[in-house]
Order: sequence, then structure tokens, then C-alpha cells
Amino acid sequence: MSATLSEWEAAARQFEDRPHKWPRPGIMAKALDQSTRQSPVLELIDDKLVRLAEGTIDRLMIFCPPQEGKSQRVSRRFPAWLLEQDPTLRIAIVSFEAGKAERWGRQIKRDIEAHPELGIVIRSDTNAAGRWETRQGGGLICVGISGGITGEPVDVLIIDDPVRGRAEAESKTYREAAWDWWESNGSTRLSERGRVVLMMTRWHTSDLAGMLLAKEPGEWEVLSIPAIAVDADDPLGRKPGEEMPSVRGRKPGFFAKLKALRSAYVFSSIYQQRPTAAEGGIFKRGDWRYWDLIDGRLLVNEQTFDLDTCVRFITMDLATSTKTSADYTVAAAWAITLNGDLVLLDRVRERVPQTDHVQLVEPLRSRWLSRYDVTYIESRMFGSTLVYAMGRKGLPVAELEADADKLTRALSAADLVRQNRVHLPRKAAWLDEWLDEHADFPNVAHDDQVDVMAYAARVAIAHWLPGQSAAEEQALAAAIVRDPEYVDLMTANF
Repeated sequence: MSATLSEWEAAARQFEDRPHKWPRPGIMAKALDQSTRQSPVLELIDDKLVRLAEGTIDRLMIFCPPQEGKSQRVSRRFPAWLLEQDPTLRIAIVSFEAGKAERWGRQIKRDIEAHPELGIVIRSDTNAAGRWETRQGGGLICVGISGGITGEPVDVLIIDDPVRGRAEAESKTYREAAWDWWESNGSTRLSERGRVVLMMTRWHTSDLAGMLLAKEPGEWEVLSIPAIAVDADDPLGRKPGEEMPSVRGRKPGFFAKLKALRSAYVFSSIYQQRPTAAEGGIFKRGDWRYWDLIDGRLLVNEQTFDLDTCVRFITMDLATSTKTSADYTVAAAWAITLNGDLVLLDRVRERVPQTDHVQLVEPLRSRWLSRYDVTYIESRMFGSTLVYAMGRKGLPVAELEADADKLTRALSAADLVRQNRVHLPRKAAWLDEWLDEHADFPNVAHDDQVDVMAYAARVAIAHWLPGQSAAEEQALAAAIVRDPEYVDLMTANF
């Protein structure tokens, strides 16, 4: 060991060497109050809080549905648990108003006074509910965002709901105030061993959490637990569609019923922790159109089309990592009707390794495409396993050159949507995911579905020839989808 230790290293060593009377905040909470409930969600929160205390992580975000005990665990029990092991820690609790933060300070103070077994002694000359100190120089300060933190540097900063609710979250003024507080006050008050917990409802894509994730990428550990599982790598190990086991003992189906009663916009933010733009930015929710399948024929704009007379193809956006934070691999099957409308037939979206790309796209090809229909892949991924495997099978693959940035590429697609010429499957289970990602773009964590949409628009614009008679269009389409040279024809203008 080095002869001299940094302040952070010394603090971490002091914490590690001190005996752990209660190894986790939840265990301490149960020891102090037998009515304390535990749940898989709170177990995960405990895991993250222990790692934060040990210094394994120093920036943590926690998102989960309301009324699941997260504030009790993080803003009440966690500070007492920390001070029991290290009474020199200086802890701050910040909320949208001082009154809410001070309520936690008052409750923690009462817990300490009612439980001498904690071994924490509060100095008698600093016993205000929102500001008190231990005999060892640690203590607690509770403030509202507008007031800010003053005085000594903070070792542990707990941010519990920086905005009051949706009205404030929808206000750009309040969102900017929260960010300004973080930049000019919150982050500047941290000591060398400073650790931060941010706990909030994800009301808006550009709320404090959204801004931090965008401006400080890779700095934050995120624990986000949706009421209904969405991804295969769900933090609770659930399968997509499974509900969250609630600490309140809610009956199975509670969240599913709630979802049916709430708008997708509200449910996605409050219960799924996936905020979306209400109306959409570049892609407006109201501009999309929808199709149905009637006796094997596409019903689009009250007209029916045989799939065999439609140009069909797949666009793919490939990702090579399966990490939770990584992009998705997305494949979308499309049709161009005789009227030049673009129809999204189906899509798949998963985090899979390169070796599984073929298995991911194969169901789309089997259901919607013929042997000669093309799969388009961005040129930077043209040396991938997928291209090689499809080539071995004699399946047409063509490359698309990403000759502009994502936003520029998306503009042509947005124009088609704005003209009501893009149709989505009305009953698709993944429809909300598609709409939400496009509504949020470009302020969205993952934009892989937007990429495949942009590529599809590019194909549609290049290969639909307006001005022909219906008979000529039908004859051309029928010839194209049966022509072995389809790949050459479809890529001629790229």
C-alpha cells in the first residue's frame, strides 16, 4: 500500500474496515421497524446503495414506479445506515422544495433518537430538522433546489424528485433551473469522495436525468425498473410482458389494467420510466397511418393490394454488442404499394451477437418476402457475419451508404410520414415502442428504429415511379418481385 492515501481512498478504507452491524440498508430498516416490507425491487436498490457506499460506483440513478418504497429506502434509511458506519460523512438531501427534503431530515433525526443502538449522537447545538451534525463532524443538510447547498463539501448527495410533477417537468423553465442547479451548485459542492444518488420519475426526455445521461455519458449507473417488463435483459429477470412484484402486494394484472386506463404517454413515463414526446418532434404521432390485413391482402387507405404486386424489402440496423446500454439490432420488412405508399409489414428488435443476426431476420423473410426480395444493410456493416451467411444461402443483400448524419437521413422519412404515406400495422404489440422512439427523435437514447425507417424511405423514394397508369405500375411491380436480377435493379440508383 502506498505511504500516502488520497482522501477518497482513505475514506473508502475507513468504511471497509468498520464492522458492518447491518450489511444492507434494508436489513437495518427491518431491525429498527418490524413492519418494514421488502421486495425484489428494494433488494436491487439495496445492492446498488451498498456498491455506492463501498465506492464501486459513485453516480447512481434509480427509477421505478411510485409507491414502491424507494424514497423510504434511499432518503430515510440509507443516510442513517451510512452514518451508523461512518459518522463523519456529510450528507445532503435535495428535493423540489425545502419542506419535502426537511421532512426526511426530521424523520432520520427521530430514528436516531429512538434507536440508540445506531450509535449516532447528534450535537445538541445543531438539531434543526433540516440541518444537524454528529459529534464526529458529519451530519445532514436538507434543502430545496432553489435554495442550494451552502457550507461544507458534501460526501453523499441524495436528489429525491428535483421537480414537483408533470406540470413542472413539462416546463422548460423548471427543467433548465434543475440543470443550472446541478451545474452551478450540486456538482460543485461534492467532496473528493463525493457520491450521488438521483431518484426521480422520468417525466420528460429532457428532465435532469435525461440531461445528465446526454451530457455525462458513461458516468452514471442506472437502475430502471419498469412496471411491465419490456426488454429481455430486465433487471428483475422477468420476461417481456411480466409485471413487477409490488411491495404493496398488488394483485396480478394491476399494472396491465392501469396501462389500459392511462394514455401511452402518461403510463410510459410514470410507470415504465420511459418518457416520450407528447406529440413528437420531427415525426408527429398524428401523421402516421395504419394498415390491416384482409384475406391476405393489404388494406391501405381503403384500398386493397396483393403483396405479390408490391415491391418488398428489408432494412436492417446492426449492433454488435449485447450490453444493456448498447444499441439494438433492428430489422424491418417493408412493402411499397402501387400508389407509392410505404408499408411497415413487421419488425424485430433485439440485442443479439453478430452470430445471431441471421436467426433474427429469418422470420421476417419467411413470412413477408420472396427469394428475390432484398435486405439492405449499411455499408459499414457489409463485412458482417449476416452478409456472409445470406450470401451463402443465395439471398440478395445490398448495401446502403450512410452519406449523412442521422438527423439529415431522417428528414426524408419524416417528409413521407408528414404526407401520411407511411403505414404501420395497427395491431402490432410493439407499436408504442416504434411511435415513442420516433416521437422522441433526435433526443432519444436508442434510435435504431429511426435508422431502418430512414433507409426504407430512401429505397421508397428512389424506386417508386409516379405518373404511370395503374396497369403499368402493376406490371412493373410484378416483374420486379419475380426478376432474378432484382438486386441490380434495386441498387442501381444508390
